[in-house]
Amino acid sequence: LRTLEVATGAGADCLVLCDTNGGTLPNEITVAVEAVRGLTDVPLGIHAHNDAELAVANTLAAVNAGVSQVQGTINGYGERCGNANLCSVIPDLKLKMGIDCLTDVQLAKLTEVSHYISEMANLVPDIFLPYVGSSAFGHKAGLHVSGLRKRLN
Repeated sequence: LRTLEVATGAGADCLVLCDTNGGTLPNEITVAVEAVRGLTDVPLGIHAHNDAELAVANTLAAVNAGVSQVQGTINGYGERCGNANLCSVIPDLKLKMGIDCLTDVQLAKLTEVSHYISEMANLVPDIFLPYVGSSAFGHKAGLHVSGLRKRLN
C-alpha cells in the first residue's frame, strides 16, 4: 500500500493493481480493491494473470469493486498461462454487467479480431473460447437443445 500512496502523491493518473502470479481468488481481489479505494480517489486498474484460470473472474470482481480500467490480451495470450482474455471480459462487461465499453458494431467484430490475432501468432483459433469460438453457441443434444427450443418458443 505504501507504493500506491507514493504513486498517488507523485500524481499518478491511474493505479493498476496486479495479480502477476495469477493465484488470487476473486473475493481476495474485491478486498484488495476496496482497501485501496479507501486510500485514494485516483482511478484504479486491474492486471490479472491466468495461472489459476481466474483472470477473467478476477477482472470482473475488480470492476464490480470499483476498478475503471482493465488490462488483458486478445485470446488471453501472455506469459506462462496468459492474461485476462479480453474476448471474454468485454462481452461480460457489456452483456452481463451493463457496462457500455464498446459499441454493438465493435462488439460484433470481436470474433474477427480474435481470429486475426490467432493468425498473427501463427496459432489455430481455439474453437472452445467463450463468445468467439465456433463452438461457443453450439448445442448438440439433450437438455441443452430442449432448453434452447423452449426459450425460442
